[in-house]
Formats: sequence, structure tokens, C-alpha cells
Amino acid sequence: MKKYVSALAVSGALMASSSAYAHDVTTVVNTGSDSGGFMAVLTMIGEKINHNFVQAGNPVIASTHFDNKNVLTMWSTEWPGDMSLPSVVMDADTIVAVQAYETVLCSRTYSSLEEMAGQTIKLATWGDSPAVTKFVDSLGTNNDVTFKVVPYGGSGDTVRGYLGKDADTIFTTQTKQAKVEVDGTCFAFSAKGDLDFAFVDVILSVNAEEHAVKQWRDRVEGLVETEAWQTAFEGTLTQVVNADNAEAIVNKVNAAVELNTQ
Repeated sequence: MKKYVSALAVSGALMASSSAYAHDVTTVVNTGSDSGGFMAVLTMIGEKINHNFVQAGNPVIASTHFDNKNVLTMWSTEWPGDMSLPSVVMDADTIVAVQAYETVLCSRTYSSLEEMAGQTIKLATWGDSPAVTKFVDSLGTNNDVTFKVVPYGGSGDTVRGYLGKDADTIFTTQTKQAKVEVDGTCFAFSAKGDLDFAFVDVILSVNAEEHAVKQWRDRVEGLVETEAWQTAFEGTLTQVVNADNAEAIVNKVNAAVELNTQ
């Protein structure tokens, strides 16, 4: 009888605890525009949790809400390099998930970085990103390759330039792989660890309790499997932090931050 009562007591306590957590209110703070990708992410997560929404529009205004308990926000890895912006903690405890535009290196002439060693190669890629410039310089130095960048304003123009034979090699997002491989082969991938560069945005917790972070991770984990999420964020890889991948995700975020730091 005592065991039965004890079990009921434990069950009741767990239910009460779960119920209490269910009524926690998250402060969802959008650091981006009210129509961009950050908004889309936070809106979809918000549909799965009890929350109040703040349209901050930029990281400075967003930070004025970070004293609230259990804040969920989006943060760009381009921001930590700007000393005029507020700083946040992005580690295994605070990162809910990352959204990465994975990158690829492809060529119609070469099939590996080893083959490129000692060569001067025209490379089609973004021309307006300091992080990309820094990465390409590092990639060339580490592999004894001289890359002559043919610059473009975006991934679409980059692919068109490559297919137009402005360059025989291209560094672009993995979403463009199928188009690029009409005339060439992609052989190095950030998703496989070959390239230490991806465009990374962070779904981030601020001043949050452990159970809240777990709840948000669970919600995002469920969302990424849905057709709605995959359609809305086609071309991105969403990785939710768990015990197995936490170190790798933190390393990916840190690498992206370093590349964006002048």
C-alpha cells in the first residue's frame, strides 16, 4: 500500500511539475525584420509554445529584453565581430539549434583540393562578404592554391557566372549543387567537414532555465521533420543541439564567428 501511495505521489509530482512548465511564458524576441527568415523561424516555433512576442528589429533593441526570464531569439554569427552590438553567450547550454547554409566547392576541371595544389584557379563566389574572402584566402593558403576570385553579388549570379565559364571552379551553397553539377563535380562539403565554412544563424536562448531550453529543442526537433518547415527553409540545414552533437555545433558557430571577425 505504501509503495502504491508513493508511486501515486511521485506521479502526481511529475504531472504537477510538467504542468507548471507547460504554463511558463517564453519571451520571443525577433532581432530581424518582420518579414525575414528570423521572423519565419520564430513564428513557427511560437505556434508550439506559450509566449509573448517582441518585434525588436535589431540586436540592440532586442538586448533590452534580455533581462526577462526564458528568452528565445535569433542571432547571426556575423554580429559578435561588431563591437558596437551587444554580446551574448553561444555555447552548448544556450544554443537551441543552428540553421546553416552549407557550402560546397565544385569544379569542371578538378576533382579534389589535392589536384589543385600549386595551381592558380579562377573561383566564382560572393564578392561582397568579408567572411567568404577570409575563408577563400585561408583555403588557398592551407592547400597551396592561388584562388583568383571572380566576384558576384549572390549565389544565383555566382552559379550563372560559373556555368557561363567565367571560372572553372565555384564556391557556393550546397543548395546550388544540382545546378552546378550540370557542368562539373562537387567534391568538398562543409556538411561533411571538408570545408570549415557555412552561413550560420543561431536559434538562441537567453537567461533561460534548463527545462525551457529542453522544451524549445524538442519543439524545433519536431518542426524540422515537417513539410512546412522544410518548404519554408529549403536550402538550409537545421541542427538541434543534443548530447551527441553539441560540441560539433558549438565549433561550427565559433568558426563562423571567427570568419566574420575582422
